[in-house]
Amino acid sequence: MSRRILIHAGFHKTGTTTLQDTLFRNAATLLPHAEVYLQEGVLLTPLRRAVLGFSGNRCKATKAEITARAIDFFSLLDLSDPRPVLISSESLAGHFPGSSGVSKYGPAPIAIALIRDAWVTVTGSAAGFEVYYSTRRTGWLASCHWQRLKANRCTLSLTEFEAKYPEAADLDRILEDIRGRLGAEAVFTAAIEDIDHPVDPILALLGLSDLKPLLTLPRNANTFPGGDARDRLLALNRSNTWGAAYQKAREAIVNPTTTETPDQL
Repeated sequence: MSRRILIHAGFHKTGTTTLQDTLFRNAATLLPHAEVYLQEGVLLTPLRRAVLGFSGNRCKATKAEITARAIDFFSLLDLSDPRPVLISSESLAGHFPGSSGVSKYGPAPIAIALIRDAWVTVTGSAAGFEVYYSTRRTGWLASCHWQRLKANRCTLSLTEFEAKYPEAADLDRILEDIRGRLGAEAVFTAAIEDIDHPVDPILALLGLSDLKPLLTLPRNANTFPGGDARDRLLALNRSNTWGAAYQKAREAIVNPTTTETPDQL
């Protein structure tokens, strides 16, 4: 029997950072029950970079790079270990929409199918290969826009951003493509509106829900400060403020000293 592997491959802005922070902080508790690899891990980095490369430039060479790096990674695993392997990396869905010329998650189904095929090459079977995608029903493009404002000094308004990337939010269509390639029985999803914490679906899928009371749960990461923060940061991005002055002004908007409860992103 093949070893079980569960890959949380995105999507961005669906509690992924909070989930990975939770898994990192509770590594010792999880270690006897699962072998965990996270977004910034050294061993996973070549594979996620290969997927990002393919996302920005789809061709035979970048597809082959995903296959090679996935085989390298899976070959490091001890297939006799009874623990499931858990991977959490939103980069395995490709670039964030609006980044590196990518307008939607079109490459994601191809990439995850290549990773599955590499698993078959190493283990001899697709058995045990499962994927999980966290989603969001409302406000996803607005959340993506806020991230672009913060990370890349985006100067598009929310209305302009939504008009430029309308297909990016059609996560259901991407998931249907993934199900068609991997089989519906291997694909799991959950919307963040339906769960108490991003770690809950992972624990449930691995049969580890009884561990939750033992976990340290960090505060939600990458939260929106609320109010007029979006308009203020957009105005700052469009201004002639640069360097240290820009960074100071940006920080005051993104991480204000307030007692208000932020909206979850």
